[in-house]
Amino acid sequence: MSDVKSTASPITSCYIYNKMAGYTKLMTDAIMHAERINKNTEKFVEDVALEIKRSKAPIYALKILNSKNTQLIWPKDALPRPLKVFAAKDLKGSKKITAFIDCSNIIRVGNNERYRVNTEVLLAHIFSAKHNMMYYGIPGVFSKKSSDVTLYTRAYAKLFTHIIDYIGNISVIPDNREKMIYMASKFFLNTIMAITDEDKIEAIAVKAAGITQSQANIFNIRTEGMDFDSLPGFVDTVKEVFKMDKLTIGLVLEKWMFLYGAGTILGIEFLPSFLTMITDAYCGVYLNNQKTIEKILSKDLVEMGKILIYENTNI
Repeated sequence: MSDVKSTASPITSCYIYNKMAGYTKLMTDAIMHAERINKNTEKFVEDVALEIKRSKAPIYALKILNSKNTQLIWPKDALPRPLKVFAAKDLKGSKKITAFIDCSNIIRVGNNERYRVNTEVLLAHIFSAKHNMMYYGIPGVFSKKSSDVTLYTRAYAKLFTHIIDYIGNISVIPDNREKMIYMASKFFLNTIMAITDEDKIEAIAVKAAGITQSQANIFNIRTEGMDFDSLPGFVDTVKEVFKMDKLTIGLVLEKWMFLYGAGTILGIEFLPSFLTMITDAYCGVYLNNQKTIEKILSKDLVEMGKILIYENTNI
């Protein structure tokens, strides 16, 4: 029996998504009205597809680019940074889950009517499309390998803990940083990875935090009955545990965007966006505050980037 939820939670179930005014309309308008780049033309093959083929990217990148389940679009107005790549039902076309990539400023038409393409950024968006399509198409695909899950968990927990430490300087007290990493790990595994096996959540959280089970047991006494099921509830849990009276969900989101980049905001709650945050930073194309992310994650960023781009190719 699987220890993950059988269906992937849609982006529309996320707290942040529902707080962002107009996101649903923007996505719907993009699906229904944005110009779709015709991939069945000589200039697309020569100017775009051939550039991807010539790059050092994995072979699947070209497959995703040319797939009927990938739509390259030019919206009337460029989409907000968190929505540059999204997966949704193609209401205008196949009615199937499709990856939409906003190609504003990535694929342009030159004076000679040929395409000019920013290959590096387009590749980063193709990797993001892969994360999204795998997430919806193969529920639980990112939780199949225990070592990978531990790595993803530790990365998320370090990034979240850095935000809390930035706001409240909690690490000046011994064990507080480890406690926060442990708590953030449990939240990530339960809510974002959607793992249902409590023993597995506990084991991975302990490993990700680098603590003993005895330490975890003490932390669990303090957090018994507290909320690890929703982002706002978890922020309230952190507020109570660390006595941070001024901590709010708004403040956490503000500092996340400030430190990691406005386009990463959905990554605090939605798995494909979190994985995109990692591969964008790994690709080094400045779609987010990659230097800060690299400083916090160190070798974990490199390891995750390699796994997500070069190993996790089950598409």
